[in-house]
Amino acid sequence: MNGHAFSGASARGGLSLPIRPTSPVRDRQGDLGLQPVDRAEIVNYRSTGTTPTLLAVGLAPGAMTALGLTLAASVRQRRRDLALLKTLGFTRRQLLATVGLQASVAARVGVVVGVPLGIVSGRRLWTLFAREIFAVPYPSVPVGQIIIVVVGALMLATLVAIPLGLSAARTRTSLLLRAE
Repeated sequence: MNGHAFSGASARGGLSLPIRPTSPVRDRQGDLGLQPVDRAEIVNYRSTGTTPTLLAVGLAPGAMTALGLTLAASVRQRRRDLALLKTLGFTRRQLLATVGLQASVAARVGVVVGVPLGIVSGRRLWTLFAREIFAVPYPSVPVGQIIIVVVGALMLATLVAIPLGLSAARTRTSLLLRAE
């Protein structure tokens, strides 16, 4: 690979540093070793360690807003259906659960599609990036962080659904069904 050898994984982020075969270093036994070289790409990568977290924190409010707007439009559009369910005997809690279930389904579909797609594309992009800077491409999947994202998405969907479900439960059936 362009005349470069590779050192072992470093303690920071699993990156391996390329070594130059032309930079000899003698160890205690007098053996000729190779010295790792900090390339500019590796140093720059280390400075972006919190970028994925900041990106997730920045995108979460946008996802919540999109889910909230979608649910609000759905509740508004299905107002008569919800009023009919209320007339047939649904309690406020059951109407709240209906809207919550809709939000939960949307979040679950997003998780079921998004997590595997994110893992596959992230591993592929990391491998391409690591090969470009002559590092050993050893992508890892942070299972703990993925679990936090999944649980967080479901909790946020529930939080978004609560006010909309309460609004649906407060609708007056007589006003909505009078036109029918």
